[in-house]
Amino acid sequence: MLRRSDRYVLREMIGPFALALAGLILFILLNIILSLSDLMVDRGVTMPMLLRLVLLKVPSLLVVAVPMSALFATFLGLGRMVHDREIVALESLGIPLRRVLLPLVLAASVIAAADFAVYNWLVPASESAYQDALRAVIFRQGVPRITSNAFFKGPNDQFLYIRRYEESTGKIYDVHIYDTTGQLFPQQQAKAQLTMLTADEGMWSEGSWHLADAHVYGFDREGNLTFSAVVDSLVIPVDQGVSQLLSRSRTTSEMGIGELWKRVGQARANGQRVDEYLVEIHLKMALPLAAVIFVLLSGSLSLAFLPRGRAVGVVLGLLLVAVYQGVLWWTQTLGRRGVMNPALAAWLPDILFGAVGVLLFLRVDRLASRDVWSRVRRRLPFLVLPLLALAL
Repeated sequence: MLRRSDRYVLREMIGPFALALAGLILFILLNIILSLSDLMVDRGVTMPMLLRLVLLKVPSLLVVAVPMSALFATFLGLGRMVHDREIVALESLGIPLRRVLLPLVLAASVIAAADFAVYNWLVPASESAYQDALRAVIFRQGVPRITSNAFFKGPNDQFLYIRRYEESTGKIYDVHIYDTTGQLFPQQQAKAQLTMLTADEGMWSEGSWHLADAHVYGFDREGNLTFSAVVDSLVIPVDQGVSQLLSRSRTTSEMGIGELWKRVGQARANGQRVDEYLVEIHLKMALPLAAVIFVLLSGSLSLAFLPRGRAVGVVLGLLLVAVYQGVLWWTQTLGRRGVMNPALAAWLPDILFGAVGVLLFLRVDRLASRDVWSRVRRRLPFLVLPLLALAL
């Protein structure tokens, strides 16, 4: 049950949150419009089409902007309350600072849940529509999705490669199949330990690849060519997992968690790496949770260390966002490339910032009573001078 003081604190945060969210979305939208301005000149994009592209990007922007808005809103709202002595009035009523922050943390949890819903269900649809619209603008017509240079593990230990796949026509180009068991041509199994098949093009239809003018080569254990042939028409059955990976070359941002887990199973069955899918799955939960972490961190800092400066809070907020995004970008890159555990890659920024936020939250009353910021500010010259001396 929320107290009257809790409701008052929440009301004071609505304005700063709406202002920060609108400002961040507007700033990012302007950058998107500038990035699309070349298309308007080169491809003759009309204003309605530009507006459609921008609107389709809004859900993706919300996912990023909501946690940052929570951070700046907390700095701005609590900074004003501290400056107007409203926090002192609440403390005089026996309300500890942790209690002041509690309704903000609860509100941030609700916001994080809504942000997760947008990220998991709305963003995949909007991002897919955005990519299709952007391709249509660039190429001035609908362009099929293409999976380039894709390797797959098929049935019976067959390894499949295609250079390009056209979803609209079902055509495949530059096909290579490596058969290590002799299942494709069992009559040659006694002679060949490896069979390689190449074809310039073919068709995907009903779970099979239909190839024309395919060249077949057989090799023994020493790598010597044992036979070769040209087949006018050949049908290669391929399992459903490969067909789905071929026909839907969507990016991870165009998938929800359910579809991502299906892709993980299909990729593992076909011998492909799953790091990118796993990073995106965990990121869909970790990024919205940043709203709660930012409120904990910025709220504790505002009440314990920044008693007079809302401007200092904004600057510190920019610094925190920059560091968080830098760490997240670094860990994501490592996770997607398999250098770092995918789950850790997505959650590490939340773990680091969350640990600091929880620690400050638990000690915010003690830190504020000791006026730690004033002590640090008095000793700041003595700390900076040795660092400058070392740098010089």
